[in-house]
Amino acid sequence: MNKKGNKTIKRTKLPLGRPMEYQKAHDEKAFEMALLGLTDVQISKIIGIDESTLNVWKEQHPSFLESLTQGREEADAKVARAMYKRALGVTITEEALTRDGDVVKLRKELPSDTAAAKHWLANRQRGRWSNNGENTIKTNEPLVIVTTKPQETNPPSET
Repeated sequence: MNKKGNKTIKRTKLPLGRPMEYQKAHDEKAFEMALLGLTDVQISKIIGIDESTLNVWKEQHPSFLESLTQGREEADAKVARAMYKRALGVTITEEALTRDGDVVKLRKELPSDTAAAKHWLANRQRGRWSNNGENTIKTNEPLVIVTTKPQETNPPSET
């Protein structure tokens, strides 16, 4: 607590001084971390550098930038492929152990996933599929709303 009684937040800073020198080995680490979906801030903390140093490395070392880019693109492609398969439905093969101890292969049909399909389309064709909270119908035709009253099949009996 400080003098005013407020809690103080302890901030960890990287040591001041000359930034770490770039090494070619950082390319492979950058690729792996980007593949995991880590942000630049997270990557720089793991390497032990400031984010500004990471940005300098991206500018000065094309192979480092390429490693980050490839890792992110490969990860995105894998997720997109999985999302696409779930949207359409997919057949998978699993191994199972029988009571006798034999391993058998089972073929499993996973039905299409409506949520995955909607997510896929909302991101690929925003204009047609995004749900921005509007319920708007666009048409050039006049709108006619017809309402009917249900007919009673048995009139109420009078007693």
